[in-house]
Amino acid sequence: MIARFNELLEQAQAAYAGAELDRSIELFGQAESLARDLGESNLADTAYCQRAFVEIQMGRGEQEIPNLKKLFLRSSDHKNRWSAAYNLSDAYCAINETESARGWAERASHVASEVGDVDLRIRSLNTWGRLALQTSHFDDAEMIFNDILGECDGEHHLQPENANQVIDSLGYTMMCTDRLDEGIALCEKARKGFEDIGADHLLYETLQDLCYGHLLRDNLDRAQECGEKALDLAVDFEDDQVAKNCLFLLSETAVRRGDTFRARRYLRELTTYYPEVGVNEEIIDVFLATDLTSVVNLRG
Repeated sequence: MIARFNELLEQAQAAYAGAELDRSIELFGQAESLARDLGESNLADTAYCQRAFVEIQMGRGEQEIPNLKKLFLRSSDHKNRWSAAYNLSDAYCAINETESARGWAERASHVASEVGDVDLRIRSLNTWGRLALQTSHFDDAEMIFNDILGECDGEHHLQPENANQVIDSLGYTMMCTDRLDEGIALCEKARKGFEDIGADHLLYETLQDLCYGHLLRDNLDRAQECGEKALDLAVDFEDDQVAKNCLFLLSETAVRRGDTFRARRYLRELTTYYPEVGVNEEIIDVFLATDLTSVVNLRG
């Protein structure tokens, strides 16, 4: 019967890979029920965690939160506890409870250390670091991204695009903690890495960060160059958040050049992302009088 459980698990994973999400959930549920009937609670929890993962991807994660918490508290299986914690982080992210998501990503990282699985630890650390940045816990973020790079100094290596993402995130963290030159250098390194492998789908966030850093350093030509490239790519890849960030940053760059006309143009373009507000010159005047670098967290 264990062979049948493994077969169901493989079929469920294949269904998920083939974007048959409802079928995947059904098969994971069958595997879970079979394992519980056999008295194999750890196997049942494994199947449940994988089913919960798919439910979260389908926007139904909130309903799984109570069961995932119970599993995390009662299970003696470290991998299942890791899966529960990591799923909880994703579930809380999906309902915009970022602080709770950050806490569960931190727990997942600690459990991954107990498991001794470097891949799980890096995956957890990356999520924890991203959420630490999003919630402006910059000291934590710096420690986490350095830990990831430290984990990869030996036998374990990140894929180039993942390594460049971590380097960029560390660079942005340094920019946010008044170490502009170090942060810009790291983000320029990440930019070159992304360009070398043709990863435009990741490059634009790094260019956004460089626009921010060079703006703070008063390198206005370089800030505008990076911001314009980032904006074009963000629009191409339909990333509205980065596009809005770039318009804020480019507006501030224009203000610091004394080019109010260009700054207004960027801000009017920004209003197209808020059709319920429309073009409001009074709001634009407020933005023109505000140092936008002091109020924007690019990861927030």
